[in-house]
Amino acid sequence: MQLRPFAHCVWDNEMISLRSGSDSGPGIAFLFRTFIRTRMKMIIQLIPVVAASLLLASIQGFGQNNKPAVNYMGIPGPIVFQKKSYQLHWSSHPDASLYKQEYLVAGDGFPNYKSMITIDFVIAAASVDDAVKTKLRELEQLKKTLDVNYEVIGNAATGEKIIDCLLGQTAADDAKSIYEHDVYRFKAVTAKSGQKGILLFALSNRAYGKDIQPFLARLKTERKALIAEVAKVPVPNITIKK
Repeated sequence: MQLRPFAHCVWDNEMISLRSGSDSGPGIAFLFRTFIRTRMKMIIQLIPVVAASLLLASIQGFGQNNKPAVNYMGIPGPIVFQKKSYQLHWSSHPDASLYKQEYLVAGDGFPNYKSMITIDFVIAAASVDDAVKTKLRELEQLKKTLDVNYEVIGNAATGEKIIDCLLGQTAADDAKSIYEHDVYRFKAVTAKSGQKGILLFALSNRAYGKDIQPFLARLKTERKALIAEVAKVPVPNITIKK
């Protein structure tokens, strides 16, 4: 299976334009071993506090306990995206400065979700560029065991940035193969409750086994619109209870 190289993206205020990559370049058949990402304990330090948030964004919580999700950020729900209603499914507040909430559509579940929205908020003086650099370091680390391809899209007018990422792997047992497309949007925000920090709004879509090829075919034609929608979705107001 072979895909064309990622397009080069330019994010303007109102739209995203994609300039197609060269046909002569190597294909990007993304292969990564089948695995279930488990929740990890993070050591959160003063400077890399954003790193903890972004790492958590890639190492999904997967609701490993039966405790009801807590709306730590006071985000009104459900979150509606592409006419789908995402309900709060799992949340975590592992550190005084870090908040994480994951949303799924009805009928979806962990660990084999198909579509998920993640909202992270980290209280920190770090910039969007700091957050993006941390995420890119994480993705580079993943390349040691996975094939990963990504594109950074910047909006100079707002200071926001998006990372568009695709990764996947075929397994010997095709039913265990996974492909995943993630769109990470980073924005500096001030919560209604006064805290300043970085908000991450992330959309993750997955396909398994026989559904992978149709998933990738749709992605080739729908990626541009999907990124544009993530770029324009209203960022939820955050209220942290003190």
